[in-house]
Amino acid sequence: MELEVFNDETDIGDIIEELLPKYLYREQYLKCVKKFEDIFHWTEDQFFHEMDAFHELLLYKFLGYMACIQKDISDFKDIYFNVKGHKLIEAAAWMDLEEDGESTLQECKDLYYEVFCYPDLLFEDTDFLLLGSLYNNRYLGDTSIEYFAGINIDYYFELLPLDIQEHYKTKHITLTSVISDMLQYLDERMKYGSLYKLFWEGDDPVKEDRVQLILENIMDAYFYNQEIEITREAQLGNGRVDFKLYKNKQEDEKILIELKRASSSYLKKGYEQQLTNYMKSSNYKNAFYLIACFTDQEYEKTVQFIRNHIYTDTVQLYINIKILDCRKRNTASQLHKTEHLII
Repeated sequence: MELEVFNDETDIGDIIEELLPKYLYREQYLKCVKKFEDIFHWTEDQFFHEMDAFHELLLYKFLGYMACIQKDISDFKDIYFNVKGHKLIEAAAWMDLEEDGESTLQECKDLYYEVFCYPDLLFEDTDFLLLGSLYNNRYLGDTSIEYFAGINIDYYFELLPLDIQEHYKTKHITLTSVISDMLQYLDERMKYGSLYKLFWEGDDPVKEDRVQLILENIMDAYFYNQEIEITREAQLGNGRVDFKLYKNKQEDEKILIELKRASSSYLKKGYEQQLTNYMKSSNYKNAFYLIACFTDQEYEKTVQFIRNHIYTDTVQLYINIKILDCRKRNTASQLHKTEHLII
């Protein structure tokens, strides 16, 4: 990157225009530059950095760009790989040799000198290349590719044209991500605000039906004017589910939410049987299993429950288990009193 992009002669805009779709260059040029700089500067430190969809697309396209250059330059290895690069390749080749005794050291090294091979080595998937088709199919009501391939189109939201992004006020395309965002908001208000007080009556936690009522009102306010409908205690064939949410009345945008207190004797049954049966009988694709915790012991129990209930069958794979952390928090005045007693 230093030789090809970040030098005194190259116009980074020319590189970006060649690598990325025209709409990204036209609408989000400054972000493109920032993401490019991120990737370059991250190579200069020893920290693990988390790439987003923009970084992934840029890196993938840049590798393809460099692979094309490599075809035309016979001494590419001497020009673009410095001493540090040679040492890293040497170390990686020795590691590969230990794992695969069939190849020679030179064959292992040659692999790392072929830029064409880098995308296969670095990327588990390249779903971002399908973004146009994924969005257009979804617009026409077909989300089958997303569903069967397990693609979360929301991850690529920032790569969409701006006019499409502006259409989604929540910055999410799927209702699943919208609800996850809402639950994250509740968690923050519980931890750093006083929202948890609604779930207590004096020293006693409220009953489960009261928790449902509070959640219903919170969701009504949170989803106001977002074309999301909420139905409480909806009848679904063989029983009632706590909440059923719709988005724009689209079949693929319907989600179930089942709530249980962590102290409930039906906690396991509610997940393994009740909610699973609801999804099967109603043909719903996604659901949330919300567990309300009121004590540290209940919280720890729920964390363990989540660890022990990670399934990969076609139904439970799409059930999101979330914690509604209703534990009491120490207020600033209580903390001050505690500190005073300690002193």
